[in-house]
Formats: sequence, C-alpha cells, structure tokens
Amino acid sequence: MLRIPDSVKQQIRGMTSDEANQEMQTITAAIDDIFLKRKTSLNQRGLYQNTWKLVTQRKAQELYDTVAATIRKHTTRICKGVSQQTDETFLKGLLHVWDDFSRCLRKIKDILLYLDESFVERNSTHEEKKKSVYENGVCIFKEEVLFAVKSRLQRLTLEIILKERENEIIADKFLMKDLTSMMTEIDGDLVYKNIFENEFLRQSHIYYQRESQKYFEASTAVNYLTKVKIRLEEEQERARRCLDKTTLPKIEKVVHEEMIDRYKELVVKKEGSGVLVMLQNQKEDELRLVYEVLGLVEGALDPTIQMLKEYCINEGMATVNDPKKDNNPEELITDMITLRQYYEDLLLHSFSYSNKGHRIRDKNFSKAVREAFDTTVNKNNRFSEYLSLLLDKKLKKGKNQIEDEQSDEFFDKVIMIFRHVQDKDVFERYYKTHLAKRLLSGRSASDDSEKSFLSKLKTSFGYQYTSKLEGMFKDMKVSEDLNSEWNDYQKKIVGGGTAMGQTSTTTQTTTQSTVQFDFDMSVQVLTRVYWPVSKVGTIDMPERQINDAMHVFEQFYVDKHQGRTITWQYNMGTADIRANGFSKQYEFNVSTYQMAILLLFNGEDNTTLTFQQIAEQLKIPPVDLKRNLFTLCMPAEKGKSASKLLLKKFDSDEKKFNKNTMFRANDKFKSQKIKLKILPVVKKEDDDEQKQTKSKIDEERKWVMDAVIVRIMKMRRKMHHRSLILEVTEQLQNRFMPPPDSVKKRIESLIEREYIQREGRSTYLYRA
Repeated sequence: MLRIPDSVKQQIRGMTSDEANQEMQTITAAIDDIFLKRKTSLNQRGLYQNTWKLVTQRKAQELYDTVAATIRKHTTRICKGVSQQTDETFLKGLLHVWDDFSRCLRKIKDILLYLDESFVERNSTHEEKKKSVYENGVCIFKEEVLFAVKSRLQRLTLEIILKERENEIIADKFLMKDLTSMMTEIDGDLVYKNIFENEFLRQSHIYYQRESQKYFEASTAVNYLTKVKIRLEEEQERARRCLDKTTLPKIEKVVHEEMIDRYKELVVKKEGSGVLVMLQNQKEDELRLVYEVLGLVEGALDPTIQMLKEYCINEGMATVNDPKKDNNPEELITDMITLRQYYEDLLLHSFSYSNKGHRIRDKNFSKAVREAFDTTVNKNNRFSEYLSLLLDKKLKKGKNQIEDEQSDEFFDKVIMIFRHVQDKDVFERYYKTHLAKRLLSGRSASDDSEKSFLSKLKTSFGYQYTSKLEGMFKDMKVSEDLNSEWNDYQKKIVGGGTAMGQTSTTTQTTTQSTVQFDFDMSVQVLTRVYWPVSKVGTIDMPERQINDAMHVFEQFYVDKHQGRTITWQYNMGTADIRANGFSKQYEFNVSTYQMAILLLFNGEDNTTLTFQQIAEQLKIPPVDLKRNLFTLCMPAEKGKSASKLLLKKFDSDEKKFNKNTMFRANDKFKSQKIKLKILPVVKKEDDDEQKQTKSKIDEERKWVMDAVIVRIMKMRRKMHHRSLILEVTEQLQNRFMPPPDSVKKRIESLIEREYIQREGRSTYLYRA
C-alpha cells in the first residue's frame, strides 16, 4: 500500500478550489491516457497522492462522479466502434473491447485505491452497497455498450447454438464460453440471464418441441428414445463447455419436458414399437433404454410401470386359466415359476440402477411385478395344492426327483413364487399331507433336500410356520428308536396262552414262550399336532394276526408311556406283500387299505366281490376305498394290462365305481419286475376331497383367530372394535387374510364363551 509523506500532508492544508480542480484534471487526464493507451508523465504514486489530496479535502463525491463521467465518455466511443463491426467480427470484437476495457478499469482502480478504501466503504451500508470504482466502470460498460448491442449479441450467440444443434462446423468452439463468461462477469442477472439465458431457454423449448414432434411421428419408439438420449448428452456437453454452470439443469429440464414428459404415454402405446411390443418380444435392451430415458423425469415411468403390471397380469392369467394345465397341475406351477423368474431377471436387466457396483431392482417396477403375481397366483384357488404336488414330485424317489446340486436353486424359485400365495396355511395343509406320505412310505428321495426346503421356509416365514413340519422329522427319529425297542419286546418272555394285551410285568412271571407273528411290523408313532391325522374308524382286517399284533403294540406302548393312547391311522400306512400264487414270486408295496383289500381275495380262487361288499367287510371310508381300488385296477406297469392286480366289471357302461361294481383277482398277473409299487398316486383332489379339505382349513382358521384375538386382548386389556380387527388382520396376514366378517364372528363367539366382554357399542374388555 502506498504511504503519503508528511511533507505532502502539510502542503495540502488550505487547498484552494482551483488547486482541487487541477488535481481532478490530472486524474481524468491519466484516465484518458489509460483508455487511449498514451504514455503519461505521472506515475501511480503521484496519482495515488492526488486522489488522497482530493478525498481528504472532501472532494471524494466530486472525484467519484468525475471518474464515472470520464469512463462513460470512453464507453460511448467504444460502443460506436463495436456497433460498426460486421456480424462475422462482432462477437470477437466485443470480447476484445471488453478485455481491453476491463484491463483499463483495473489500472484505474489501482490509482483510485484510496477513494475505494475511504469513501466507498464508508458510504456503504448493509441495505445499499456503494459500487467501487471498478464495479461502477463495469456497470457503465453494461449500460452504455452491452445494452446498446444486446439484440445483436443475443441473436448471434443463439445462432451459434443453433448451428451446433444442426451439426454445422463452428470455427471457434470456445467463443461461446468466452462470451458467456463475459456476460456472467459483467452481471449474471441483467446481462447473462436477461440477454442470453432466458431467450436461449425459450428458443430451446420451441426447437425441441418441433423436433420431438417431427421425429416421433417418423421413427420407432426405440429410435426416438435413442435420439432423446443423444440430444440430452449434446446439451449437457455444450452447457459444461460453453455456458454458466447454473444453466445445465435448466437446459436439461427443457429437454426433459419437451422430449420426454410430453411423450411418456405415447412411447408406451406407440403402435408397432412401443413398450407393449417390447414386452411381447422380450426386448430387454430396448426396455432398458426406456427405463434410462424416461426415468430422467419424475413420474414419466408411471405409464410404463402400469403397462408392465397389466402385461404381467395378462400373461399370468393366461397360464393359471389355461384349461389344459388344470389337468397337469405340475406344469401350471412350473410355468408360473418360469414366468416369475423371467420377470425377476427382467427387473435386474432392464429396470434397475447401479449402487456401489451392484445392480438394484427399481422398487416401483418390483412392486408392480409383485402385485401382478399376487393377483394371478391367488386367482387359482388350487394354486397351493398344485405347488405342493410339484414339490412332492421333485422330493420323492422316482425319475422326476430333483438332483441335490439343483435343489437349492429350485427351492429358491419355489419360495419366490410362494411369497405371492395369500393363504399360506392352505399350502401348509397340503404340504404336510404330502410330506407325511413321503416319510411314512419311505419314498423321500433325500432327507437333506427335505430339510433344506424347510430351512428356506423357516428363514422366509419364521419358525412358527415350520415348527410342525420339523416336528414330523423328530417323530420319525423317535419312531426308529421305538421300533428297536418293539423288536426287543417281541422277544421277551410272556405267559403262554394268555390273551394278547396283558402287561409285560404280569407275563414275565409265567411260562416262557415268545410272541411271534408271521410278518414283521414297524410302527411310526405320530404326535397328533404335527401330522395331518384325521378321524379314521377301525377297519376289520381279514387276517386276525394283524389285529392281534396291533393290540400287542398298543399294550407295549401304553406300558412304556403311561396315560397315552394310540389311534391307528390306517390311511397313512404301507405294507410289503409277497405273492406266491403266480408264475413268479412278486413283492408288492401297497397301502394299508390296499393290503386289506387284497387279503379279501387271498382265499378261494375266482372270489368275486362287489364294491359294497368290500366296503361292508372292511369298513374303509368310501373316498379312500375308491382311490385304492382304482390303483389296484390300473396296470402296475404302464401300458401292460396283464399287470393289473384286480379286474373290475361294470353292470353298465359307467366309468366310475358304484356299489354294484364287481372285482376279482387277476390270476394271470404278469410283470417283468419282481418288486412293484402300487401305492395310490398322489394327485390333485377331486371336488369332494377339496370340499373336505376346505372345511378342515376353515375350522382350523377359527381356532387360530380365536387364539390371536385372546392373545391380543390379554395384552391390551381394552380395545376398540376397529383397532382389534386391524391388529388381528396384521398378525394373521402372513398365514391367511381373514375377512373382517369372519373376525367379527369369532369375537362374538368369544363373547358368548366369556373370554371377552363388550363395553358400550364398539369396545371390548378382556375377562381374566
């Protein structure tokens, strides 16, 4: 900073008006020399001292105004010279003038530094800041030069933009950047925005509105979106290279509005190439383009999301409503799993974004697919049954069983489709039934696979969902140990001639003999709450020894577990029968019911019995009797009628069993195999069986709803009707969706049974 010598300070005391004017003229002459690039005899130190003299003599305002007038005089001259430029040289000439003018201003600022520091700063307030010498000079240039040529400046700069958009070669690509930098430096609002940016954005709207309309009509949806992507990238590159950084989001918005938002629905519905066609032809890359381009505008993807959902529903409904697949339920489920996996892959490939190197599926598209499958899966009220049938086919021994290395992937797909099943308790019912048959008949292909699937169910839906299924495996392990003890028990000494059923303690005190049967019997003892047991009446076995062996086992078990009772589940057992009456000795693996039926024909040759006679003698429930007789009358080897164990004869042309249908043993039975499985085929239920299952499920749901209501009320003590309904629904929705009317009926039932009581019209109290 320059210092004023004391001798100078003494000299200016008592400066006259003429002396002040002379100092003023010296400074203005120096300013003229600066603008006109003339050499001056005065140095910066001398001019600084002159400024100091004038300011200290209270001539600051006069000096400030004189300097402004001098600058304005030169801007008038500058403006006249710029205006005479041709269009080809105008912009570069203006830039040259501004560069020269700004350099002159910086020199002037240096010699008038004391004026800025003393006068300008002292006369500035928070409300109004007085311009410095440099700032005032820039403002004068803006008013005297730029405002005078603003129309021409605006027109020529926008012409450069237009040429770039039309792919014309621009001689100086950095000219626009220099021009916008000049305008921003002079005044971002009054110059850059008012002269350039506002008109630039207005004309951009018009340009892209016309171009998008023209191009959309003449191109496919894919080509149009590609064009939009290219245009957007061009505008972004141009804005970063040429314009102020605040303009980038604004020009992006213009392109978004004119080329994307206006066409978000038209792109989806464009005939022959829209989103619907892309979905139909599985154009995953094109759908990716739709997601990337339309996703730039908030809400622009909504029509695409809705289209995806509707198309997904249509595809799903075509599968679940296909009458051909109703006769092949495993195919229906397989097709639905395949379809669900396709959409899962589609979401990852076409409708996803990157996050830390990982692809994340878009939540809105994922929701649309999820809701679509929620709708289609639950439109088929037998979906849970069919899903369990497919699992049964894959998990039991046979040609369709799944290999261990494929099981994990298969189970993941099953869980994926199972998430859409609303009534998960229905699936649990069927799966428990099918699992029981696999375990009890020894037809499960792999315990590891069975437990692996249960583990995935447990992980996805919680311990409570799989606790009973896991209990079935525990029972099988306990039964292994129990059968070992049962075999030892048969070898123990019992009283000779005593009736079957005496306790082992009593029989050990009498004569020695052993309990011996002409067959081996193993028993699985099942915990009632785990297994799908049902009320089964006692059937009359044709062989007395079988009944005797059952009584002995009951006594053995009751002695071992005091207070327990045994209920025989004939519908869940199996038997291996050796047949000696044919040309070869065969071994048949049959159900307990089938064993009882075959024993009826174990006596005289050519025994013929009607359906009614078999039912009366054995007392097997009609539904089970029909199923088991049907299997016995089917060829044990596919396509070979000689391999039927029983032959049937109808009194009429009916193809279904009736009470007069007659059966006899096939004494000419022949098969290439020695060991044959003739167990009833696990297939979908008929209408009567389905009604029975639904009735059982409805009954179980009543108990579950009662338990949940009581548990909630015990915890809350007092609840409003609506709040109770909502909480019950929330707790049960992972198993099934309880209708509000059903919940209301269970509340009424609990009130009648005095578990809860009503207070007022819509409030309930828990009764301890």
